[in-house]
Amino acid sequence: MMDRQRLQERVGLYSLLRALYSYPLREPVLEAVVSLEIAPASPLAPGLSRMQTRLQGHGFRPAALEVLNTEMTRLLEGPGLTPAPPYASYYLHDGRLMGPAAVAVRRVYLDWQAVPASDVHLPDDHIALELGFLAYLAARAAGGSAETEKVLQASHDFIQQHLLPWLPRFCAALGGASADPFFTGLADFTRAAVEADLEWLMTVLAENTTEAAGIASLQRDGGRAK
Repeated sequence: MMDRQRLQERVGLYSLLRALYSYPLREPVLEAVVSLEIAPASPLAPGLSRMQTRLQGHGFRPAALEVLNTEMTRLLEGPGLTPAPPYASYYLHDGRLMGPAAVAVRRVYLDWQAVPASDVHLPDDHIALELGFLAYLAARAAGGSAETEKVLQASHDFIQQHLLPWLPRFCAALGGASADPFFTGLADFTRAAVEADLEWLMTVLAENTTEAAGIASLQRDGGRAK
């Protein structure tokens, strides 16, 4: 049986992650980070704790928000080549931008009729768009329809095939290029969140496969008994 609370939590988590990589950072997003509660034993806790400590220490004064956005510009936005380019193609195709990875994820977006809409054009393999697509799938899965398992399988496949092949290198670059605890924490939080979600997806999909096989076996046995 699907954990409905977990399905809803995934929507919020991926929506928050998308917002954290969408420039500029805004006060409501930072407030969401501060208010987020995660069990201390969770692999997401160390990164989140550093982000929260940084924000609680400086508040949301305009000057503090400006400092974070200035650092985000240096790390991710440019101009020019940044210390942590937020594009899959950069890590998967020897520093090339708008490479095959961008084409591949756009095909997936089109397959799900989920082409990202944005006031600012971003390459399709930008970290914010890939996380946003997972937020979209999470919302579909949490809708309670008969397609939940199909959508969870799509989420699993997207993480394995499109996001995880480059995410660890990106997070390492982001965490290594900044001394600000917010961004070092964000790097660890992002990787831990995606890896933990993939582990959950693998578990729940395997359980559903086993359950379906058991039901099919009972139905066959019942048919023979008759």
